[in-house]
Amino acid sequence: MSKGINIAVILAAVAGIAPWAVYLGGLAKMTDILTDFHWSQAMKQVTIMLEWYIVSSQLVNLVIIIIVGLANGLRRAHSLLNMFLAVASALLILKATVRVQEINALRDDYDNIPLTELGGNPLPYLRAMAAGQIATATWNFFLAILIGFAGTVAPKRPEGQPQPAMTA
Repeated sequence: MSKGINIAVILAAVAGIAPWAVYLGGLAKMTDILTDFHWSQAMKQVTIMLEWYIVSSQLVNLVIIIIVGLANGLRRAHSLLNMFLAVASALLILKATVRVQEINALRDDYDNIPLTELGGNPLPYLRAMAAGQIATATWNFFLAILIGFAGTVAPKRPEGQPQPAMTA
């Protein structure tokens, strides 16, 4: 049973790249808008610097989960992986909330948000970012549940070996 759950975790981590890619696409386009397509103006992206950390840490988390799953180490590392997913999910939810507020402000024609000075229409990119963030956070919760199952499944005992006694 343990092997089957490891495979499910590995497949779920691989599938987790899809919502991450939506988030990455929206963030990359928003970065292009913020820098006016000139990398010399990269410091203008202070409004989304944390999001580049989040998107990169999410990819690192998924790759580590896949590697640990392939190495059959989910039983030893499930707490660590779930803690990393919890931090990433909290940051994703925090930034998704900010993005949804910015989407509503842009839709309602408020002028007091930093993204209105960009020129053009940042609304489709904000929507892609918010959708990617929400989908990635949701997938992280599902993945955390699977990792929890994989980490707490008892290893299979050889036939004829007695069950170990419970100790206090």
